[in-house]
Amino acid sequence: MFQHLRWIAVLVVAACPAWASAEQVRYHFVPADACGRMTQVPAGPEGTIGELKRGLGARALPYPYGVKPNQMVTFRHPFTGRNVTVPIRMPAAVARMETRADRIIYNFADYTVEARFLPNGSVDIIYNSGVLRPLRFD
Repeated sequence: MFQHLRWIAVLVVAACPAWASAEQVRYHFVPADACGRMTQVPAGPEGTIGELKRGLGARALPYPYGVKPNQMVTFRHPFTGRNVTVPIRMPAAVARMETRADRIIYNFADYTVEARFLPNGSVDIIYNSGVLRPLRFD
C-alpha cells in the first residue's frame, strides 16, 4: 500500500517539476587588487550580474538582481595561497561549516551559502535555497 503511495508522489512531482524546484544563484568575484579585495563581475547569461538555476534543470537563466552583503568574509584561496575578501549575505542563524578541497559551504539546514574557489584566483558565491523552497535574501 505505502509503496503505491510513494510511486504516486514521485509521479506527481515529475509531472509538476516547479513544485520540486530549488533555486540557486551564483555570483562571480575576481581579484581587484593585491590586498585580496574582490570585485563582482557579471556571471550570468546576457551579461547579468547573477546566474539563476531552478530545479533539476542545468540551463542557466539571467539573474539581474544583486544581493546586499551583510558580511565581508576572508578566505585563504586554496589555489593561489592568498587571502581573499568576499562580500557575502548570510542568514541570521548558526551554520554548520563544511570544507572541501575547492570550496567552503555554510549549511543552515534548509539553506546553503557556498564559496567555490577557482584555479584562476576568482571565487564563485552560490546561494542555494534547497528543495521545495524559493530563494529569499532576508
